[in-house]
Amino acid sequence: MSEEKKETTLEPGKIRDLGYYFLNLLSAKAWQYMGLLAHPEDGQIHVDLKEAKLAIDLYALILRGIKEEMTPGETNELETNLSNLQLNFVQKKKETDEQQISKSE
Repeated sequence: MSEEKKETTLEPGKIRDLGYYFLNLLSAKAWQYMGLLAHPEDGQIHVDLKEAKLAIDLYALILRGIKEEMTPGETNELETNLSNLQLNFVQKKKETDEQQISKSE
């Protein structure tokens, strides 16, 4: 009996899928740098709001670039995530500023 070899061909990945992947990475890093998730590298909580803001800004930029390629449901999910990131950032920034003011008094 001879075995037939089936040739598997993969289609090239779509940029929208890559963008979606990047958005998930940036989202995770933003939560981590806001101190709301532990960093997987060391399991510790680190707060770096400059890094968090950069991740959120890049998220918004990439989302704007791939939005037209997404389904309405995907767009809604990603925009909701962006809003949650932005609202949590504002809250964390406010808390950090208040802590710095109370330390200086």
